Amino acid sequence: MNRSTVRSGVVAVAALLALFPATAMAATPTAPPAAPAKATAATAYYHYKTHARGVVVTGYGHRLHIRSGAGTSYRTTGTLRSGHKLYLTCKKNGTSVHGNRVWYRLAGHHGRYVSAHYVRVPAGTSLPWC
Repeated sequence: MNRSTVRSGVVAVAALLALFPATAMAATPTAPPAAPAKATAATAYYHYKTHARGVVVTGYGHRLHIRSGAGTSYRTTGTLRSGHKLYLTCKKNGTSVHGNRVWYRLAGHHGRYVSAHYVRVPAGTSLPWC
């Protein structure tokens, strides 16, 4: 048997192992896998659940900066007008803005944050910590 034949055989075995994981090739039968959870409207687009809805309150003519992290030293990635409605996923401590160190993570913005000082959420709403 030459080296080329052995190499082809190794490549073929590696390809088969990639297609059929070891658990699928087990000799003993196993229980069927559980059915995946159905996606709801809130989780169909996002990979996490949206927990709360907020409204931007900055004052007339001012905009709220969307930042790449929970602090004023992070890069600004966009702005929002006063009255804009937001979906929030969690909260995190960061740079203090007018005495408020809480920042909200925005849903669907790939880890973008806004200062909680400028966002109003309904009374009784609690967001988990990130």
